[in-house]
Amino acid sequence: MDHHGFKTCRFSKFVRWVLEFSELKLKDIFHINNNLLKKILGTAGARLIIAIVSFAVVFTNAHELGAGGVGEITLIVLGITIILLVSNVVGGGALVYLIPRFDLFTLLVPAYFWSFLSAIVGAYVLSFFKLIPQVYTNHVLFLSLFQSLASTNTNILLAKEKIRQFNFISVFQVFVLILSLMWFYFTLKQTEVISYVYSMYLAYLSTFIISFFAIRKFIKFNGFENFEESIVQIFRYGTYVQLANLLQLLNYRFNYFIIERLFGKVSLGIFSVGNQVSEGLWLIGKSVAMVQYAGISNSTDPVYAKNLTLRFIKFVFVITFCLLIVLIIIPDSFFIFVLKKDFSGLSRVILSLAPGILFMSVSMILSHFFSGTGRHYHNTISSGIGLVLTLILGFTLIPQLGILGAGISASVSYFSSAGYQLIVFMKLTRASAGDFLISRDDLLFIKSEISELMEKNN
Repeated sequence: MDHHGFKTCRFSKFVRWVLEFSELKLKDIFHINNNLLKKILGTAGARLIIAIVSFAVVFTNAHELGAGGVGEITLIVLGITIILLVSNVVGGGALVYLIPRFDLFTLLVPAYFWSFLSAIVGAYVLSFFKLIPQVYTNHVLFLSLFQSLASTNTNILLAKEKIRQFNFISVFQVFVLILSLMWFYFTLKQTEVISYVYSMYLAYLSTFIISFFAIRKFIKFNGFENFEESIVQIFRYGTYVQLANLLQLLNYRFNYFIIERLFGKVSLGIFSVGNQVSEGLWLIGKSVAMVQYAGISNSTDPVYAKNLTLRFIKFVFVITFCLLIVLIIIPDSFFIFVLKKDFSGLSRVILSLAPGILFMSVSMILSHFFSGTGRHYHNTISSGIGLVLTLILGFTLIPQLGILGAGISASVSYFSSAGYQLIVFMKLTRASAGDFLISRDDLLFIKSEISELMEKNN
């Protein structure tokens, strides 16, 4: 074996070891009990870790780069996210629904090809319209490509209900990001926006490599039978899903463009930090929704889908509400102490966003109900309603109230989206208002369902 082959072999063994470690039972290593093990390996636990590390990244960038640097990073990340949404028309959440119904290879080939096409076209279109800093155009191209390929791989894991590996890879990515960032900022003393870009390269590329090794055992070439049908279906479902997600992203983030144009990157940096801190409370909703989606997509029982959704709505609403109360009472002086003086006003931004954060946590559960039951178009309509209000209120309130106007418009938009979904859900499932009251059976049901779904992946 030549030197190159030896290094490749060693690298392959290392990646296999990483994946095998993610499948180990931690009780055998640390001698912990089963209940604690479930909490550590559960989706909510993984999301909590991701949220904590993501907060560390946000606060580190804010402290080292200031509001202006954070504003520039916000535009770069937003550009990558937009491209990823276009790429996920083929390689996104629709895969979770279609993989149990089609051959994986016939779905993976168009997903990878679409990732390359979306990254190239998307980066230069965004740069042409000056929606991203033009000096970072090529970086946005390659970063979105690596993240898109990794997203396709992890969606395959989710479709196969390998939720533990999905969680492990998600956690792995944010840890690589924060460790790389610390190395650039504090070891190399390079406190620049480009250092964050290089950290994203390390995180996204390593995630793609490890996720590919995780899915390769599922990839089997069985010819191109039904290949055309697979492409038709993936664009059919993917277009609904990603159009909804694209509209929702614009619903979430269009105000960023208005703030940057009217008030500059410093104001954008302040609002984006307040927004990210507030959206951190969505970790419960996202965790529950992911498990819910995997369960509903692999079930044909409408009663199960209804009951699971109802009970998860109650659970997410109560937990998010309690966390919001804690976040709201944190004084502005705390944020100024942790960050810098140019981040004053964060508490008011968070307060303006609070109602919308609560409504959107419920919307996440309803969105995954519609996606898991093949009714993606309702999410598209919901996001479209929210976006219309975002545009109307954004151009009306932001010029007058600044970043507080952006927060208010977001809350009204989120409420309208959730309201539409709730009305449709009640009509489809014939749920009554009384079904949304919390009972003891709800708590027991949630406990048993989460345990059962998690044990499927042990």
